[in-house]
Amino acid sequence: MSGKEKQFDLASQKSLETFLPKEKSTGPIRIIVDHRERPSQTVSELSRLGAALEFKSLKVGDYVVSDEVAIERKTFDDFATSILDRRLFEQARALKDTYGRPLLLLEGRGPLRRGISEEALRGAIVSVILDLGVSLLWAEDADEAAKLLMTIARREQRDSSRGISLKDRRRPVTPDEEREYVVASLPMVEAATAKKLLIALKSVQAVFSASEKELMEVDGIGPKKARRIRDVISQDYVIRPSSSEPSRGSHRETRGS
Repeated sequence: MSGKEKQFDLASQKSLETFLPKEKSTGPIRIIVDHRERPSQTVSELSRLGAALEFKSLKVGDYVVSDEVAIERKTFDDFATSILDRRLFEQARALKDTYGRPLLLLEGRGPLRRGISEEALRGAIVSVILDLGVSLLWAEDADEAAKLLMTIARREQRDSSRGISLKDRRRPVTPDEEREYVVASLPMVEAATAKKLLIALKSVQAVFSASEKELMEVDGIGPKKARRIRDVISQDYVIRPSSSEPSRGSHRETRGS
């Protein structure tokens, strides 16, 4: 080899679209999008890629692709602004409180705004990841952002039994909000459907005890959703220890021993 380092040729690299799964899909990729995102180039790219977009007024996140994954998208400029006004941390905390696997998608690059330093930018990124537990993805532009969203959505929707359940709520305050929160934690049950279930069946216990037929009498609950709810409530919990956990009989030392 020569003394010169071999340059990394970006032009020779495959685009993200190359890595999108090619298997036959059981249906269009569905993504729920906050209505304020409608004018964005990212939404235009998602439409071009064939996503089935459903626009709603979301309280948490900009894109929801499953009952566990929601994404907050920020352009580089908005990311910097949201650090200055502390909005970033409120939004990241709401994502973490509401969805099991929250993601922050940072789109684009550019010069830093006046009033914010590179150190502050790095500190905010680290805080979002380590302190708030929100994973961060970075896309060069709207095209790559849309392809990332499609890849995430396709992965989440490979299992046809999983749906998109909007858990668009903050932590409950009143007893009734706590009841709604518990019922809305059921698979494929949105906050509005949780209220309908409680109105019809009167209590959380009644919802959990209801048969598939009784569940289907509530508006918004079809056979597939009723069956999924009953499966989650009635089937046994099977403990599957991870490989990183010590096996029974192990004598691994614990702190303080």
